[in-house]
Amino acid sequence: MEELAFSTLRISAPLVLAALGGLLTFKAGILNIALDGFMIIAAFAAVAVAYATGSLTLGVLAAVACSVALAALLVLFNLRFKAHIFIAGIAVTFMAYGLTALLLASVLGQEGIFTSSDIPTFPQINIPLIQDIPFIGPVVSGHTLLVYVAYILVPVVSWLLYKTQWGLRVRFVGEAEEAAAAAGVNVNRIKIDTMLASGLFCGLAGAYLSLGYVTLFAKQMTNDRGLIAIAAIIFAKGNPYATAVVALLFGAASALSIRLPSVTGIAPQILQLTPYIVTVLALVIVGIRTASGRSRHGSWNFDIS
Repeated sequence: MEELAFSTLRISAPLVLAALGGLLTFKAGILNIALDGFMIIAAFAAVAVAYATGSLTLGVLAAVACSVALAALLVLFNLRFKAHIFIAGIAVTFMAYGLTALLLASVLGQEGIFTSSDIPTFPQINIPLIQDIPFIGPVVSGHTLLVYVAYILVPVVSWLLYKTQWGLRVRFVGEAEEAAAAAGVNVNRIKIDTMLASGLFCGLAGAYLSLGYVTLFAKQMTNDRGLIAIAAIIFAKGNPYATAVVALLFGAASALSIRLPSVTGIAPQILQLTPYIVTVLALVIVGIRTASGRSRHGSWNFDIS
């Protein structure tokens, strides 16, 4: 049980980070479908720079810089060139997958996976006092830095959204964009801010995937975590704490899919579908809940803000 809980926290960390990034744009009225693209470009940059320099710090900074740059490109397409956010998001994601595959072959000389003993790894952090507490210690202590960063950022994002003037403006824009503009809020500035922040969070998620969760880069290694993060946001109705809890549930499903084959004897390929089945069930529940709300209020306007 301790091992399962430990794995859940570890596996859920990139989901939590990506979901927090998507949550900020969601609150500003943008459903950011490019989270996977942000993460994959960050994962590649983290491995490539860490391998070349031997520095974890530079690897993480490169991951964040590349992810933020891709976020800037997406918001440029949307606001400057008036591209539909969904179409632009899909285009940016495909571009990120194609670019990382190209660079993997041309720069690192590999076709599918790149790994090396020269890639630095994050050390495990043992928390004094807590590590000696039964059950809690083995579950909470012994993770790498970015795991703790992921969960610390949950209350930080909640505070930003609900306790600051900037957060009030973000929610105002997401709930009533025209009214916010009429009240003097710079709507485009808010959308740019939240998109760049989304890039920052996904940059950390990508860096964790390739330098913390594993120490390698593989094509499409995000495994649709961005889409699962979006499902968590929608299911939690944009609440930061609830979003993190839902991300943890998805992480628990992934941890079970890894551990159950040795216990049940079921083919691992079947059990690997578990996180996606949980995602579909979550979206079905959201649909039922939404339909029920429509019938009660006699309205067919779906408000996801």
